[in-house]
Amino acid sequence: MVDLKKIDSFFEKEEPDFARAPQHIDRRARFLRLVKLVMPSIAAVLVALILIFPSMKKNNTLVDYDLTIPKKGELEKLHVENTVFSTTDKDGKISSFTADEMNETTPGSKIIEMNNPKGQVAVNAEGKFIDVISETGFYHQADNIIVLQGNVKAVYDKETTLETQKGEYDFKKAYAHGNEPILAFGSWGRLTSESFAYDKRAEKLYLNGKTKIEHEDKTLYANKQVIYDKKNNQLTATGRVRIEQQNGSLLADKVVMYLTDDKKPKAKKIDALGDVVVESGNAVAKGEKGVYYPNQEKVELEGRVSIQKDGHVIYGNKAISDLKTKRSYIVSAENKKRVSGMISGQKIKRSKNEKK
Repeated sequence: MVDLKKIDSFFEKEEPDFARAPQHIDRRARFLRLVKLVMPSIAAVLVALILIFPSMKKNNTLVDYDLTIPKKGELEKLHVENTVFSTTDKDGKISSFTADEMNETTPGSKIIEMNNPKGQVAVNAEGKFIDVISETGFYHQADNIIVLQGNVKAVYDKETTLETQKGEYDFKKAYAHGNEPILAFGSWGRLTSESFAYDKRAEKLYLNGKTKIEHEDKTLYANKQVIYDKKNNQLTATGRVRIEQQNGSLLADKVVMYLTDDKKPKAKKIDALGDVVVESGNAVAKGEKGVYYPNQEKVELEGRVSIQKDGHVIYGNKAISDLKTKRSYIVSAENKKRVSGMISGQKIKRSKNEKK
């Protein structure tokens, strides 16, 4: 074993017992002296690395960071300021966030709290991103999930802005959702809903609960759910859906809207299913199902059709309502069933094959 006192005496110009030893012993003493001075610093660095790196995920990186002195009693926690955080999803798309500071919530929890996070989340194969910002964020490293809360704002393709109080995004599943009310708006219009979900791979947006969508001169209300299918340019609304416009309205249990393939899609055809009601002027037309052509502003109804106007009721199996002219009329069917009804209190005889 090396006698460190002799090494010290050597550097203090004292005459040790081996003062006249060969030169290689002198070099050895200098090396051991250097090791004695450097080892504590190396040990400190190793301890820091042991504390920090277990909380990092292989596919996540922290760059441009400043490690600061943690608070008393929290030396084992990760604390980073002015950082850029990046993560890669299953499809290889990279999303990144900046934050004023990041803190591990509890030692070894692998949950990182972010103060004033801002970031970009990759949303589709076209390389487009959603720019997001919130007051607070939590990143769950084990599950690769980020939770944003407090005045959350998301902007998609510089065209649509979504605002809510809390939202969550799963990088593994490429799935986002939030259970707080949302507001979204853009040049296409404006919508409100009780909650939302977004499936990146299926490119579907789910608006849950009571939803209102305003688009140009039309307003859609749905009590249950609205699904926007971007791949198929289709919007499906359920829960006693109502579409209102200046010339009239359409009411049904379910509405399927087929959209044009444009940056600002418009409805080219609307299917209405279940207890369909069309109001135009002072006329009300009803049927089991219907088709609405927005460009022509016409609705075709089928299945136990009736038209009510000025106290008169006419029955048939097919009707057409023209919202421009505010006229509704019964048309003959292929099986040539007769029209029946009641006009001014006088009953019109119905055909024997027609349902009452």
